[in-house]
Amino acid sequence: MRIVSPSIFTAVFIALLVFPLCVFGDMSALRDTAARWMPLQSDVEIDLIAEEEITLCELVISDDFRQMRLLSPQRVVLRNFADTDGDPDRQVDQWSYFLNGVEVYREMDTDGDGTQDQFRWMNSAGTRWGVDTTGDGRIDRWKEISAEEVSREIILALATRDVQRFMAVTLTAEELRSLELGSALNSTVAQKIAALQPGFAGAIASVALSSNTEWYQLNAVMPGVVPQGDQGNRRDVHVYENASTTIGDGNNIRQVVIGTLVKIGNNNWRAIDLPRNFDEEHISFTFIQPAHLQGSTGPTDSEVVAIMNQVYAIQAQIPNLPAAQRPERHREVVALLLEIVRQSATQDERENWIRQIADTIMDAVGRDEYPEGGEQIATLFGTVNRPTMQELAAHVRSRQIMVDYYINLASGMDPMRAYTQWLDDLENMVTTFPTTEAGLEGMMQLASYREMLDPTNEASLRWYRRVIELVPGQPIALKAQGAIRRLTAEGTVVPFQARDTTGRAFDIAEHRGQFVLLCFWDTHSAAQLPLINVITDRFASAGLTTIGVNLDSDEAALRASLQRAGVPWRQLHSPGGLNSAPAVYWGIMTPPYMILYDREGRVVRANISSVEDLQHVLTEFVK
Repeated sequence: MRIVSPSIFTAVFIALLVFPLCVFGDMSALRDTAARWMPLQSDVEIDLIAEEEITLCELVISDDFRQMRLLSPQRVVLRNFADTDGDPDRQVDQWSYFLNGVEVYREMDTDGDGTQDQFRWMNSAGTRWGVDTTGDGRIDRWKEISAEEVSREIILALATRDVQRFMAVTLTAEELRSLELGSALNSTVAQKIAALQPGFAGAIASVALSSNTEWYQLNAVMPGVVPQGDQGNRRDVHVYENASTTIGDGNNIRQVVIGTLVKIGNNNWRAIDLPRNFDEEHISFTFIQPAHLQGSTGPTDSEVVAIMNQVYAIQAQIPNLPAAQRPERHREVVALLLEIVRQSATQDERENWIRQIADTIMDAVGRDEYPEGGEQIATLFGTVNRPTMQELAAHVRSRQIMVDYYINLASGMDPMRAYTQWLDDLENMVTTFPTTEAGLEGMMQLASYREMLDPTNEASLRWYRRVIELVPGQPIALKAQGAIRRLTAEGTVVPFQARDTTGRAFDIAEHRGQFVLLCFWDTHSAAQLPLINVITDRFASAGLTTIGVNLDSDEAALRASLQRAGVPWRQLHSPGGLNSAPAVYWGIMTPPYMILYDREGRVVRANISSVEDLQHVLTEFVK
């Protein structure tokens, strides 16, 4: 959930400044203050603490009174406040915030004035390290920021019309001097950066992003280096040329060009161009002027775009063609993607395009439009199944077993036999590639599907525990731990807190005396909500309350789905979709999914996955 901090410090800040208060003062008041303390920056996702849960949290003070750690009722770290410089007055100079037990954000007071002046994102939250030089709480410059995060900052600056945010990721005159460029190139870059602030308003108008625009990814083939001596440079200069970023603006997915990015330090990148809409005919370069000659090592960005435009054009035609003509068009699409692979200059590029080919084949076979896809993806897997390419091999193999499943169904094989064969193939895949991304995701998928076949959940628990054993502490392991929590919940009191769409805290403990049904859903499963509502309405008089837990990535999708479904339930929501805090906490893999609490606050059933199951469970327990 996005946290928006107050723009100025309040008097309560004093409670966190000096640790001896925790000896002589009110520990409960200090705990409450620590629990409510929020990051100064708004672009932070951390664990929230429901107001009703604060009294259940524990405040742990170090023996030397220089560290204060706040723990959840489950003893997961939520906050950590520390005095790291060892000064006599024990003043807090580091504020740390956690998500799922992992520190994701830290604020620091580096000049001893009692206010935060440095802000650092870490672990799963990224690599940004910002500095406030003016004392207004806003980041004025970046000590570290990746090229990907620079592109995201530019998009957010455009969407919020924030010139200060944009200028914070652009090259300054001082940084330009540090590059020690040759005179001609230095003059070119100086003219570019001089035009950035006055030109940003025009960029806002021309790119025209809405306030709910989403950043998806940086599009840049690979960085280049201008070696010392070239063009009069006194040192190597690392750059991305003609970079763009993919964004989502409502239902429209498009590209925005951000131009040249230059590296000025370790993991520290800057923009030197004004952003503009993507135009295939307008490709600009600042440091490295390409000459695509015979014998060049790879395609230029424009060539890749041209090939992909052919791919998109063919894919747009396919749904309108007679069934007999569709295989040939899918064959053309795969051939075009293979051409990009053959021309790719680096192994990373080749592997990325091979992944896309495997996904494309799987999608075409799944539509029953590409019968030769099975043989083709088997050949592809044979090509990449090497000890040095295990991540890629696992990805292709995971797609191949889905292709085999689709082909078995199309051939008339009994659906249960085809499904069982797919599960066996999936188990073989995760056993062969256990530590790869596809292998770990496959284990989670395997565990989820085994839940439906084995009432004891022994196989599912075994696979979830295997994930935790292989990658302890990683996000996927935290979700596996959530699934174990869910599978072992029946008959126990399981705490659950979240926030609803109005920002109000929800705590399951507040509903003692009622039956509570948690209904986890997303846009794809929203069509079932009206029927679920019809069933739950019948039990409302018996004290049943239904709470929706939406797992869409953003509230815009939630609102659109709710308008169509028309259900009256209170809705909980946290950003992240199937990786949001509620989905991770309960290990939810495939919505809709429902969990029923009884009047004593115990979980009655934690495996309700269909309308039929819901009708049976409510009839049995809600009386």
